Amino acid sequence: MISSVNNSQIPDQKKTYALLVDSYVRDLFATGMILRRLDYDVYIANSGEDALKLIEAAAPELIITELSLQQMSGLELLIHLRHNPLTKSIPVVVHTAVSDKKKEEHCRASGCAAFLRKPAELDALFSAIQQATKETPRQFIRFRTLLPIRVGGHTSADSANSVEFVSELSENGCFVCTMNPRPVNQIVPVNLIIHSIPVKLKAMVLRSVTMNPGLFNEPGMGLKFVEISDTDRELLRNFIKGQIMKDISTQG
Repeated sequence: MISSVNNSQIPDQKKTYALLVDSYVRDLFATGMILRRLDYDVYIANSGEDALKLIEAAAPELIITELSLQQMSGLELLIHLRHNPLTKSIPVVVHTAVSDKKKEEHCRASGCAAFLRKPAELDALFSAIQQATKETPRQFIRFRTLLPIRVGGHTSADSANSVEFVSELSENGCFVCTMNPRPVNQIVPVNLIIHSIPVKLKAMVLRSVTMNPGLFNEPGMGLKFVEISDTDRELLRNFIKGQIMKDISTQG
């Protein structure tokens, strides 16, 4: 969901979300869609003043701001947040069209988590977000999808009745939805189809999730790819980036 302080309710106090602050509609849309596809709830503000209203209602997990804003600048917003005990720990990534070395130095000295110039490459944006928000940052982009997959290690009975698909994918592994997860640490052959191209590899089962009474958990298994060609890894990387950046223009 991408919402604005001008046309939607303020975020729920218990909800984790990313806040984008930018006066350029095109940039709000592009960055917001990228974050949405990275599984963030996204709220937007066109000014520093509107951003503060949202932050007062519920602290976001992350703020990404342009420097060039009407009235209160992005740098002034950053300084304001850093001097408030209630907001000083919220990570702020500056993502700006402003090319000024002194302003960059001032932002870094004022405590921004990262300083990126527009349009930032997807890898750079993802890395900055991970470093700012995660104790153990992910190295590889992971996104939600729906892809058919064939995984070895079935018994013959399981194989006849099982439908399996990938619900999350990175170039280093995936989560497979299945009613018959394989044992942890088992090495299994995997066959994926990406753009009609077969990707054959081997993976290790890192975790197994089964259906249990009570709280619902998606049954399946987390796989780490342990044997994959450089060509197939590049194919996965380009597929993931292509899906995240689909229909998003980052050009001026």
